Amino acid sequence: MINVIIFFIKKYFKSSRREWLRFDSVFMIIGIIISVATLTIALSIFEGYEQVLKKTILGVNSHIYVFLSADGNLQEKHLEELQEHFSSQEETASFAPIIITQAMAAADGRIKGSVVRGIDWQKEDLPTSYRDKVFAGSYDLSDLHSAVIGYKLAKTLNLELHDEFELISPLNSTHTPMGIKPQKKKFKIVGLYKSGMHEYDTKYIFINYKSAAEFAKMENEYTMMEIKLTSDNIERADYLAYKWREMLNHRYQITSWIHFNSNLFSLLKLEKWVIYIILSFLILIASFNVISTVTTSIIEKRQELGILKAYGASNNLLQKIFVGKTIFMAVIAVSAGQLLGMLLAKLLSWQTFFMLKGDVYFLDQINVSFNPLSWLIILTTALLIITFSSVFPLRKIANLEITDILRGRN
Repeated sequence: MINVIIFFIKKYFKSSRREWLRFDSVFMIIGIIISVATLTIALSIFEGYEQVLKKTILGVNSHIYVFLSADGNLQEKHLEELQEHFSSQEETASFAPIIITQAMAAADGRIKGSVVRGIDWQKEDLPTSYRDKVFAGSYDLSDLHSAVIGYKLAKTLNLELHDEFELISPLNSTHTPMGIKPQKKKFKIVGLYKSGMHEYDTKYIFINYKSAAEFAKMENEYTMMEIKLTSDNIERADYLAYKWREMLNHRYQITSWIHFNSNLFSLLKLEKWVIYIILSFLILIASFNVISTVTTSIIEKRQELGILKAYGASNNLLQKIFVGKTIFMAVIAVSAGQLLGMLLAKLLSWQTFFMLKGDVYFLDQINVSFNPLSWLIILTTALLIITFSSVFPLRKIANLEITDILRGRN
């Protein structure tokens, strides 16, 4: 039976009449290609956005954060205990204390809220990719008055490399006979920082941790300790945070990047699959052309079908011939649609005419990623819809009467 089905499928495509180039067949194929390409573009953009956002967050921030459970900051005695603990944990790649404070950056009458991060920039294995994100100037913070700032923050303040700006901190004000005096300190830009994430590039200022301690009045104190995990343990960060919290008898508040970003990534996954379901209806709409094409083909081939029935061909065999022909065309159309979708998605990621609003979408540029699983899901969904659509008109074959066909009756 399979050989017979293959014979008729080959005959259909090799026929001199070129039936597969008829308007209804071409229209069906184009509809499938466009709908599949649209679905492929949407999913690849969502996956690319999710991957780049995740990579950016994990590049700029560490994987686990350790604070003191009680009020106050980490002291030297706490650091010694934490260093001893994390040095013995095989899941730990690196760790370092950090000072974080909020301040206002001011220059030439312009002012902008910022996040100041005091880091030990000389540490070889920093928990974050600070050095890799400095794209202009130097990441050297040996001078206590040097700073690396986000390039968008520099643009907002109309600053360039080697320009000076002032950090102002009302939080660390001092009381004087003349009233409250905010903490102020001047810094010189030695490098520009670009993470690719709008929130960081418009706020982050990196300075030497000694300068940060003096500015924030945190001598021999640290805001928290950052922990970088080995690559195979990044997704286990939540579990490890809970495990280490138990091991340290809850003396420290230990949280992970998953805890801080779980709502965001859960929302992205939900949106991706909602978009998938909605755009799958495009394939369903395109499948109406499949019903029309198969129905038209059956009507036009009534005489041939009648002759085959007269020679003993069963309704089941004739139906499988039509289904096989439709599936063969569908595989070609769906594959072409996926390739077209990948190409258009790549072009969208390369173009610079249409950019995302970083303050809304976190990232400025469209990014795409092609997941083999998503490719397989699209292929399976499209083929199932098209196959079911081709089955509906096949009842007409069973209703064909051989005698009426051979006598030329309708």
